[in-house]
Amino acid sequence: MMNIQLLFKSLFLMGLLASSALVSALPDTSAREYKILLNPSLFNGANPEIAIASYWTDLQAVIQSSINRSRSGSFTLDKVRTVKFYDTPSTCRLRANDFIFRERVENGQREVTLKYRSPDRYVSGYQDMQGTGSDAETKFEDDISTPFVVSYSHSTKQSIGSGKNLNNMDDPIGLFSGLSAYQFNPNESITLVGGLSISEVVYSGASVDLGSKVATFDLTLWYLSANSTTPVTAEISYKYADSNADYSQNVVTRAKTLFMAMQTMSAWLATNSMTKTNFVYTYNPSFCQ
Repeated sequence: MMNIQLLFKSLFLMGLLASSALVSALPDTSAREYKILLNPSLFNGANPEIAIASYWTDLQAVIQSSINRSRSGSFTLDKVRTVKFYDTPSTCRLRANDFIFRERVENGQREVTLKYRSPDRYVSGYQDMQGTGSDAETKFEDDISTPFVVSYSHSTKQSIGSGKNLNNMDDPIGLFSGLSAYQFNPNESITLVGGLSISEVVYSGASVDLGSKVATFDLTLWYLSANSTTPVTAEISYKYADSNADYSQNVVTRAKTLFMAMQTMSAWLATNSMTKTNFVYTYNPSFCQ
């Protein structure tokens, strides 16, 4: 009898351990980011800060009327960098498998990011996103777009040297080992999606108190060149984070209420719902054909 009891106890503990291993295999949602596209023409000109300040004034009024929480700071210039997306011409094999491979260059420093998005938390969470660089940083986030569409974003970023070429599929495969499972042809060429080299300008510094978390805003403008004064996309986003995904009911409820209220700011909204990534991939319709 004792041996049977020990056997059942062992099996029970083994089940608990297996269950624990299964749960821990999925990363916590370390951040939640809400994104709304704005009308880029409202920010035309050499001094978009005027329109950005006006938007912040209107947004603060919406915060007051919708969730009545304190806000602080203002939008100031934070980042100016070049953004490039790479994929296989005519086939777009990375995008077809729900990957985005992106390079950012700021002050001469290059950084690449491989991102995997899925509407299924588990599919995205189990995706191998390991980077080969010593500074590789992986995160798992909720991306929330209008009207309230959630996708799960699993990504890794790492720096690359100034002489690193990004010409063939073996380049992202060498940087992110999980891509080898897809059996891409390492010799297939990759090029700039749509031939685009985007100039990205990010304004940060404004925030809103959601309770136990503070959400920080970014207003991002994309230009087709560094000298342009006519943005092609404009996006307002806000994010709050917790490495253990410890988000209270008050925080998530206020964040959603604010997100829905911001979508009523019709004078500021874009007339289409195309994301920044979709803009890149549709800029030259023949790129993926």
